[in-house]
Amino acid sequence: MNLRKIRKQIHYHSKQRWAITVVLLVIFCLIIYGHYTSWNHVNTEYNKEEHKTILLSLKAKAIERKESISKKYKKRDNLRLSEFNPNTVSKNQLIEMGIKASIAKSWTNYTSKGGKFYKTEDLKKLYVMNDFLFEKIKPFVQIEPRTYEKSKNTKQYVKNEKWDKKPFPKKKYDNYQKDAKSITHYESDSISEIERKKYSENFKASRIQRSSGIAKDYIIKLNTTDSVELQMLDGIGPVLSSRIIKYRDKLGGFHNMNQLLEVYGVRAALLGNIADKISFDGSLKKIDINNITVDSLVKHPYFDYATANIFINYRDHHGPYHDLSDVKKIIAIKQYWLDEASPYFLYANAK
Repeated sequence: MNLRKIRKQIHYHSKQRWAITVVLLVIFCLIIYGHYTSWNHVNTEYNKEEHKTILLSLKAKAIERKESISKKYKKRDNLRLSEFNPNTVSKNQLIEMGIKASIAKSWTNYTSKGGKFYKTEDLKKLYVMNDFLFEKIKPFVQIEPRTYEKSKNTKQYVKNEKWDKKPFPKKKYDNYQKDAKSITHYESDSISEIERKKYSENFKASRIQRSSGIAKDYIIKLNTTDSVELQMLDGIGPVLSSRIIKYRDKLGGFHNMNQLLEVYGVRAALLGNIADKISFDGSLKKIDINNITVDSLVKHPYFDYATANIFINYRDHHGPYHDLSDVKKIIAIKQYWLDEASPYFLYANAK
């Protein structure tokens, strides 16, 4: 852009130039006037005496305000106080002691809703409590100290005399004498360490036998069982059994062990414990993939909208499915997914 074009863009008429000149002249005059006058200067000199005077006046006003407040409350001071517990005092008792009805109402509302005063200073939690009233009632407040009692177990246990600790005679035995026969001369109601260990081992063995909850030859059929019978398996409670039943009904039945891992809360360790107690006998609820719609197909846990649309679009373009080989022609479908979902397929009306 050359100089001539620039001048054309910033060209002003004679009246505009005159106005700009006047404005600039006024600004210049104001700057000169401010420079030679004191209107724009701040007195930065520190006057110590003036500072002290201001502080004293502020303190005097504060004292005067506090005295006026105390005088106002002294005029109303008709308190007839006596010793009381702020946690149990009633509204009528507070009013009888000369406390205003509004303060008494707020006080008792606080305690009736579970509020507690553990020390006298806690009375300041009340928003209606002022310093004058607090100082007046402070000497009359009686709060019981807090006590911490340990919870006692209410269960009563019957003492077994066989487990009474009785001193054994001090006698050294060699390795050949430390057996059950060497302690037969002890009192009949005492138990030796060997007997204790033997009892513990027998107890653990019996506990392992009972841990499964059901007999060894009892098998639970997952596709026909209910949540109550399912809780007989070790490690399955009411919540987990309910989840398994709900997922089974939504799925149409289980056909292998890995499907249980799809239930929230089922771990591989749990399957290892119950693998020999369950079976997958029973028929599965089939899906008629030749007549089903997309909205119905997505209700199955193995189908989302993308997979359902692929199934339906392929069927509409290539005709009904005759068997699993036709489904495998869909390139977008993965084999591991087919292994889980294909047992639920029904090929109806296939010609």
